[in-house]
Amino acid sequence: MRDDKKQVNGSYGDIIGEDIARVEQYIRSNLVSKQKILESALKELVEAGGKRLRPALVLLSGKFGKYQAKKLIPMAAAIEILHTATLVHDDIIDEAKTRRGMPTVQTRWGKDIAVFTGDFLFTKAFLLLTSSTAFENLQRLSRVIKAICEGEVEQYQYRYDKNVTVRQYLKRIGRKTALLFALSCFIGAHESGCSRDAIRSLGKFGFNFGMAFQITDDLLDFTGDPAKTGKPVGRDFVQGVYTLPLIYTLNSPDFRDETAILLDKQGYEPADVDRIVELVHLSGGIDYSRRLASRYLKRAITCIKTLPPNPARTALEDLVKGLMDRNH
Repeated sequence: MRDDKKQVNGSYGDIIGEDIARVEQYIRSNLVSKQKILESALKELVEAGGKRLRPALVLLSGKFGKYQAKKLIPMAAAIEILHTATLVHDDIIDEAKTRRGMPTVQTRWGKDIAVFTGDFLFTKAFLLLTSSTAFENLQRLSRVIKAICEGEVEQYQYRYDKNVTVRQYLKRIGRKTALLFALSCFIGAHESGCSRDAIRSLGKFGFNFGMAFQITDDLLDFTGDPAKTGKPVGRDFVQGVYTLPLIYTLNSPDFRDETAILLDKQGYEPADVDRIVELVHLSGGIDYSRRLASRYLKRAITCIKTLPPNPARTALEDLVKGLMDRNH
């Protein structure tokens, strides 16, 4: 929740701050259950907060058309609930102990309850969307969920694979992350009656922003402060999930052999993790990843420039700038 307030007070608080608060309340009022364990799990998920970027993109995109808060708020809430469902299931697969500095659902109640909680969230998201959006958008949402699932399976399939390519990585994060950002923008614009060109530009913006967002997030596995990220440095590659900085290192002739030897060890000592992180820095994997993230952000800016100037466009530009600053 603290992250949300920072976001609202910064990039877009004056434009959609009140409606983001209404989205938050809408999420709280809909994530309820008569089943006590499920109710407790849902409450903790809501209390854990988050950046709420996806609902913000729904609302900001709506500002380029006939903005109707009453119509967009349920959709924005549903997109965030859907995103939360994917995180719950993702934590099961990764056997993650914490999320946003708090115990994951599976840590608190076990994998069975975590699966049921994720399924409940998916169902709730669809219930909200069926009553608030066009049928064609439900079809788009279904395709995005299908792609997210395929991305998750692909990530699992390539665990511990030292030959995974940059192209495979980009395809994976496109499915796992960028498509839902794109859909958030598309739905907000479509339901607000934006022009076809505006809808197309906003969808492309969302995809490119989402790609940069995920690359930047993956960098934290090598550069982040565990006290802030809520997870230890190196957690991804220790679990066999090789992200862009490490993939680049494994493709660097001067660094591949030592990195591969360390990754092949049966158990990692703290010194091994530190050395892998060091090799990623030395190989240029961090700098390469930052440059690629910046490239996607520049594409996002290009998409924004095709939109009519208004406070929402400025807010989108500020979001890009914020991610650029975070990337450096």
